[in-house]
Amino acid sequence: MSKKEKERLDPSQPATRTNRRKEKMDRTLNYLIGIVSVLIVISVIVIFTGNEDEEAAKEPAEETPVESQPIEEEENAVEEDEEVESEPAPQDEEEAEEPTESETNAPKVSSSDQPAVDEVWTNDAWKPYATAQTGEHTSTFTEGDIDYEEKLKAIYSVIPLDQQESILWSIRNNGNAKSAVAVLSSKDKAQKYRVAIEWIDDQGWKPQQVEVLNTLEGAY
Repeated sequence: MSKKEKERLDPSQPATRTNRRKEKMDRTLNYLIGIVSVLIVISVIVIFTGNEDEEAAKEPAEETPVESQPIEEEENAVEEDEEVESEPAPQDEEEAEEPTESETNAPKVSSSDQPAVDEVWTNDAWKPYATAQTGEHTSTFTEGDIDYEEKLKAIYSVIPLDQQESILWSIRNNGNAKSAVAVLSSKDKAQKYRVAIEWIDDQGWKPQQVEVLNTLEGAY
């Protein structure tokens, strides 16, 4: 029996070749495990490093504060400018005392001793309603006649009523051919007036006075 056969049959002798192969495989496996471990560590480091970079990128950049004038001071400056611009230009005392056109045309208001009359309006600025009539004047109270229509124009020129939105209760002679008087009211009778006019030769019918009535009873 050869020596090799004796070693193979002798259980006390280690299988040298097999052991060497096994040791070689163990070393290779250990190398692989070491390499895998290193790769895992590197992967973990890369992942955490990437997350930190992303979070840093998301954080807003710090802004450098810019010194500016306080808002309160700016508002005060604007208010001062507006006050300067809004100051009215000085006027002469004479100009300031001059009455306006509406004040000049405003009627003079006086009281009346008649119970049906609240107040009386007169105004020296009232002018005759320009007439289109020529020749000798004849006063008429016929609707549609030029003299009648001019009477109405003169009457409505001094009261705050529209001819189409009012009621003419009466219009008649006021004592002679050169005078007339009319009683009118708003359609709801809230405003009531009695207006006296007179004829001015070659000029037309001129309003004389307006009586503001508180009732229509006995007014015409």
